[in-house]
Amino acid sequence: MHAHTTGAAPGFTLVELLVLIVLVSIAMAGIMTVWQHSQRHAADPLHANRAVKLGQAVLEEILAKRFDENSGQGGVPRCGSTDPGAQPCSTTFGPDAGETSRALYDDVDDYHGLDLTPPTDINGAALTGYANYRLRVSVAAAGGELSGLNNDEAKRIDVTVTTPRGHDYEFSAYRVNF
Repeated sequence: MHAHTTGAAPGFTLVELLVLIVLVSIAMAGIMTVWQHSQRHAADPLHANRAVKLGQAVLEEILAKRFDENSGQGGVPRCGSTDPGAQPCSTTFGPDAGETSRALYDDVDDYHGLDLTPPTDINGAALTGYANYRLRVSVAAAGGELSGLNNDEAKRIDVTVTTPRGHDYEFSAYRVNF
């Protein structure tokens, strides 16, 4: 006796094909959403790295300057001290008379109010790769924030770098009158 099998031809039904198309479409939509998000934020680490480099470089540039316009070279005599020849510390922040460019800044508070878009080097040349960045500097008397100092004995320097995506990276340091 022979066994006889009958059945449908191999393949998919129309309903099975429609279900498959719907499932693949849903999966592709999810994959495309993830891909689009990753592409949109792919440059963020590069922007953050550049912001950190710029912020640290400018902060180091500022910290290398004298504490105050009336401080002696190398900090001796200190402004506001009782040392022979010492003068009172200045009370105005920002560039002093004749300091028309960053290359002429000679003390920490000269940088107060610096706002550059795009950021430049100390000679005013635009920095490569920073076309859509912004650099801002604020300097304030801040001795009262530190233990045992009068307010005019320290300055807080705040450097803010804004990336092309609008993220702010802030860097701060204190410069003490020594």
